[in-house]
Order: sequence, then C-alpha cells, then structure tokens
Amino acid sequence: MKLLNKIPRTFEGLGDNVKIPDPLDSPVPDEVDAELVDALQINSRASWATVARVLDSSALTLSRRWQKLVESGLAWSTIALSPQSSLGAFIEVRCSPSQELAVARRLAERPDVITAGVTTGDFQVYCIVLAPDTASISHTLLHDLALEEGVLRVRTNVFGSMFGGVVWRQGIISSRQTGVMKLVLDPLRTGIPHLGLADRPLFLALGKDGRRGYEDLSAELGASAYAIRRRISLLLRSGEITFRCDVARPLFGFPTSSLLLLEVPDAQVQTFGRIVGEWPETRFCAAVASASNVILILGTNSLSHLERLFIRLGADFPSVRINDRRLVLRPVKVYGRLVEEDGRGGRVIPVDPWYSQTN
Repeated sequence: MKLLNKIPRTFEGLGDNVKIPDPLDSPVPDEVDAELVDALQINSRASWATVARVLDSSALTLSRRWQKLVESGLAWSTIALSPQSSLGAFIEVRCSPSQELAVARRLAERPDVITAGVTTGDFQVYCIVLAPDTASISHTLLHDLALEEGVLRVRTNVFGSMFGGVVWRQGIISSRQTGVMKLVLDPLRTGIPHLGLADRPLFLALGKDGRRGYEDLSAELGASAYAIRRRISLLLRSGEITFRCDVARPLFGFPTSSLLLLEVPDAQVQTFGRIVGEWPETRFCAAVASASNVILILGTNSLSHLERLFIRLGADFPSVRINDRRLVLRPVKVYGRLVEEDGRGGRVIPVDPWYSQTN
C-alpha cells in the first residue's frame, strides 16, 4: 500500500496528463469489492476497523470503496424485518399485453411493497407487501392497491412469516473471517421490545442507509445517539429486525432468478422451509394458504445452476411438487430500492410496513 501511494498519479510529457487508473473508480466490482460486500452481508453495521481487520486492509480504503459502491449503485445496506416478523402478502398480477413493466413500476412506488418484478408465465408481475398485522394486510388487499389499469387478474397469497431470504450472502470470505464478522448478541433478560409504530421514524431512516451513524440518526430523529443505539440493539437482540446488504446482482455474478410455486405436504412445510430457507440461493421463502403452499425465489449465477437446484429439490424432497416455475425477466425493486436493468440500485423508497396505517 505504501508503494502504491508513492506512484505519481499522472504521466508527464505525453501532451495532456494521462491519469493512472484508480481501482476505486472502476465501474464494475473487483475481487476486493466482492469480499467487502460479503463481509458486510454478514454484519452490515460492523465498524470499518473490524472489516479492515478481517480483510487485511485499511479502514479508510474500505470506507472509500464502500462509498464508491453505494454511489455507483453497485451495493447498498438497509434495515429489514426479520423473517419471523415479516407478515404480508405475495401478489401475482396478470397484465394486458405490454403493460407488465408499467404495472410493476406502479406497484414498486408503494412503500409497503418491498420487492417487485416481471416474470415469464401467465402472471407476469409479482410483488411482496408487508404489513404490521392481518387487519392491515386485509385492508391493503381489499381496498388499497388500485390495480385497475393494465391488470386482468390478481392473485394474492398471505404469509404470516418467512423462512429465509431476507439476508443472503455470496459466501466468498473464509469461515475464520466469517466468524470474526458475525454479530454476537447477548440474549434479552427482560421482555421482548415489540417493534411498533413508534419505531417507524427510525425504521424509515435506516431504510435509506443501514450504515448510518448514531449521531446522524440523532440529528434527524431528535433523540439521543445513546437512546437510538440502545433501541437498535434491543430490536436486534429480540430478533425483530435485521440488516441486509444487497448488490447489483448481475454485476456480482447472480444474473438469474426464478420464482417457484410449490406444493409441500402440510406435515413437511416447517422442515422444508427451515432447510431451503438456509440455502445460499434463497431470496424469498414463505408458506402461504394456497394449493401451492410455499413460494420460493432463487437467485443463481446461471440457468444451469438453477436447473441443478431443481434437481436438488426433487432429490431432497421427493414428495414436493413444483406447480409452477417462472424466470424473473426484470427485477424492478429489491427491498426498498428501485433497480436498473443491469441491477444497479437507484432511488430509495424506504420500506414502510406501517404505510396502510398512516395513509
């Protein structure tokens, strides 16, 4: 690193100065970027000193790299409801010809829609809606979606929790490095602090950037940094929230994703969900009250990788039936972040599970 710092940043005598390329200005991620993101996918709010120790780099260099990734839409961090706190609905929409993208984008503008995309198949658009309780999700589904234009049919699937997919990682750094990055939380010795409407301002603030500092949050929310730090710690320890780090998936080697509607024997749903929810490819997995009683979204590095997962499902769970499988043609929103065609993150619409209660 010291040698690199001594190299002049321009060549003289070649007419206009020719700048030496700075790896931090690269428009696509490199290996160090991938390792950095993988570390933050384990613990998104880890200090730069901790990340630097794990990746054998300097805190300043990694901080600069992360800022470049965020500014270019290659990676971002956000708060999220934990799988067990995620109540909501998986919505499928059949659209008029050529209306798929418009419908998906309209849905994506809703703060309670965490994720939306366009797929192959008869129902070409899907989205995931979160709500704080069953009454709120019922009101949203019956009165609040306003899906008339370009929509032929809507199918809803309500879920009371998720098995996995809220947090995922690339799995690049070693097990030793992973162990250092893991956030160790002491169990609560008092009652669980229920996440509620009073936490909404904090949740929305961290939805913009999951790595925001406590002083920055204090200035926006009008509460002390200590109180904010303590509340985040309590909610993490109670298992009600988590933090996730996401990326422009095609540019990080995950260009393919698929939506599966599965029919799982009732007695096997919990076991199936626990196992498949832990697969590194799982981006969403939830049980729903429907003939296809488990919905699964997988993210893979190729179509052949996806096919291998289909084979694995059949081998590991021979009684599970795949009722429908669809290729995701175009993600439009990923947990509160609008995404471009190449997967880069764009405008943030912070996830708001309480949206139906406040509008």
